[in-house]
Amino acid sequence: MGADRRASLELAALPLAGSDTGPALTYTRGMRRPALALLLLCACPDHPSLETVSRVSVENTRATATTVHVAFGSDSKVLAKDWPFCAGRGLVCSFPLDPQASQQLPTGGRYLNVTLAFDEPVGCGATKAELNIDNPDWADTLDVSLVDGFNGKVSILTQDAKGAPLQLGPPAGAAGNEKVYGLFPLGCDVCVARENPPCGQSKGADGCKAGTQYDPEPPCQYQAPKGSAVPIVVSVE
Repeated sequence: MGADRRASLELAALPLAGSDTGPALTYTRGMRRPALALLLLCACPDHPSLETVSRVSVENTRATATTVHVAFGSDSKVLAKDWPFCAGRGLVCSFPLDPQASQQLPTGGRYLNVTLAFDEPVGCGATKAELNIDNPDWADTLDVSLVDGFNGKVSILTQDAKGAPLQLGPPAGAAGNEKVYGLFPLGCDVCVARENPPCGQSKGADGCKAGTQYDPEPPCQYQAPKGSAVPIVVSVE
């Protein structure tokens, strides 16, 4: 993603829904990605209304509209019925996203297991963002995946355990992703190889990460500390 097109999240003195005054998250464009200010959201006693602000959002940095396709995991506590803007039901839905627009994905603090794709449904041929957050039994995990294919550049913005900005992806293209952090290269279902690749792809290791499945270099997935409450922004360019 070009630095001049990158965005940041910042805290502004704007009212939240259902309150007369109080801080709210606003979306500011035109800032370079290194200046990204990611906020730690908490259910602070003096600001209970912050609980209504989702820490997960999706953004379209393109000059053209896109369709966001959503597939929930079978164990997700957040489903299509919880997102009225997303047309569908059960484990699958989709919604349009205008150019240079963003959409919050509310969770209410519940476990969210979801895969997002742009322009095409989640499946063969699509670049995917995979989010597993607020699982009471496990840590948050995030990754960008080309295991099923590639159809565009997707990234995930968040914070690391020390509060520093962290970016997963975007892919360089269908190939050339051996050094991209937080990304499964094309067909590389075990990160360092195509052991049982889907979508008719051949087995092998070319284009996959170095290292071993459990210690790849660099990692294909980011695991946040359990109970992490940092913002997560899925972006397509």
